[in-house]
Amino acid sequence: MLVRAGAVRLAFVPGLAAGAVFLVFALVLGWPALGAALWLAGGSYVGYVAGVRHGLDARAPLVAVLLLLCGELTAWSLDERWRIRADRQLVWRRAGAVALLTLGGLAAATLVVALAAVPPSHGLILTLAGAIAAVGAASTGIVLARR
Repeated sequence: MLVRAGAVRLAFVPGLAAGAVFLVFALVLGWPALGAALWLAGGSYVGYVAGVRHGLDARAPLVAVLLLLCGELTAWSLDERWRIRADRQLVWRRAGAVALLTLGGLAAATLVVALAAVPPSHGLILTLAGAIAAVGAASTGIVLARR
């Protein structure tokens, strides 16, 4: 993000630096600063998209998934500090849940960006039908995964 920000890159440095510091505080000291770190990172990205890109960014799903993954893995790291060790099967289930959550988040974010990129001249009915089909397919996958 900073590489492509050009002349306004200095405007994003304080937010990103504060987010990194909050993330380090959350990881090293166990402070409840994870939410602030993710909020600052996400806010800096939104500021970048609004101020520099002036439109739709195709990397938005990747940024969203990376923020989600950062939050999940940080929370997992904080949970592992307890002296009680989790069962190995529970660790594998949690890893699988994080992986499915990440893939599901990527699919949902990609769908939103793809629908936003559809020009209005292609017709609202076809766009709506495609969105309903995609949500139906994702819902079917979620229902089947829970069984």
